[in-house]
Amino acid sequence: MRQIYIAICVLMTAPTYAQELPSYRDHMTKAGIAFEAQDWASFSLNLDMAQRIRPYSLYVMKNRVLARELLGDRTGALAIVSAVADRGLAMELSGHEAFDALKADQSYHLISEQMENNLKPFGESATLILDRGANFLPEAFAISEGGRKFVGSVTTGRIFELAGSPEDDLYAKGGVFDIEIQGNTLWAAVNNQLAYEKTGEEEAFAAIVAFNCETAEPIRDVRLGKGDALIGDIEISGDGTIYASDSITPRVFKIEPGDEGKSTIFKNPRFANLQGIALDESNGRLFIADYLTGLYVMDLESGEASLLRNDADAHLGGIDGLYIHDDTLIGIQNGTSPQRIVRLQLSKDGAAISKLKVLAQALPEWNEPTHGIVDGDGFVYIATSNWPAYDGEGKLREGAGLQPLRIMHLE
Repeated sequence: MRQIYIAICVLMTAPTYAQELPSYRDHMTKAGIAFEAQDWASFSLNLDMAQRIRPYSLYVMKNRVLARELLGDRTGALAIVSAVADRGLAMELSGHEAFDALKADQSYHLISEQMENNLKPFGESATLILDRGANFLPEAFAISEGGRKFVGSVTTGRIFELAGSPEDDLYAKGGVFDIEIQGNTLWAAVNNQLAYEKTGEEEAFAAIVAFNCETAEPIRDVRLGKGDALIGDIEISGDGTIYASDSITPRVFKIEPGDEGKSTIFKNPRFANLQGIALDESNGRLFIADYLTGLYVMDLESGEASLLRNDADAHLGGIDGLYIHDDTLIGIQNGTSPQRIVRLQLSKDGAAISKLKVLAQALPEWNEPTHGIVDGDGFVYIATSNWPAYDGEGKLREGAGLQPLRIMHLE
């Protein structure tokens, strides 16, 4: 879905898209004050503390490199960049003259070469569908049991069948961020904010709306939060229970069948920016992706969420779409450089990630992949959401390029 903006700037303006833990805010505020006072020891210490809370924040990581260099700790700065490269990622160091000195170091040149290799396209993924439509920000994708393929638009609220007729399109009164299908019922995560073309015309809301696929009529509308929610992903259990992740006020909603306007809310003090969720109903658990703090598993009965251990020493942040396949998770990691699709092996007890395998990355056909679906032994996904082309109000950025809707298939 949305990426956290990563840049070196006055740290008092650190990203605040998701609700932040007070301790994280405290450390970032102190780091900002230390930066202005050129107190590099305090600057570095507070960034380290912030990184403990947000282990996959590349924004904090980049500033830690700067802090080490300003402190005169070249070895420490290189160690951070090297760790990023060893995880298969790249980091652009710019925005402060201290980075120029670091990049002139001979040791950095070797790391830089490794990062350049990390950015190269990898993997094979075939184009399944190429639709010439482009200007609607496709975020949501689902396939029915009968093989009907539906796409939902963030900017327009339109939900359409790829092989259907325009007169059969469904329309939500907000941007469509995710869709799920059960029988003839299509469930949509709807938000009239963040890139929706009619943002601001009415009060902000987040909702889960159910449509009859045959009649295109809405049959249920569950409103969540009071302008303080943005539903990024939903899952529907066999009995119709809805699970939904909230990206603004990080929490998970549970709405049982027949509950109108009521929901159970699950929180964890470590939640920061929730994105994709993956329901493993047979084992009574829900996997949750957090852009900044990693992957969690939530017990469906108790609602308790635990952070998955990172036994693979992999970068587990920046995951948008999340899906379960046998004893692995498939993640669309669009909050990293390079963007990639990864397979995450779960440990036998399901409490850890034991291995990360890159299935595809940086393919030239991509323009920010977002959501997809496990289809048999393959994975089908939206390859060209075009998110970078839009601002928060759904308007095209000047000079932004749009690619046609491309649905791709990964074995």
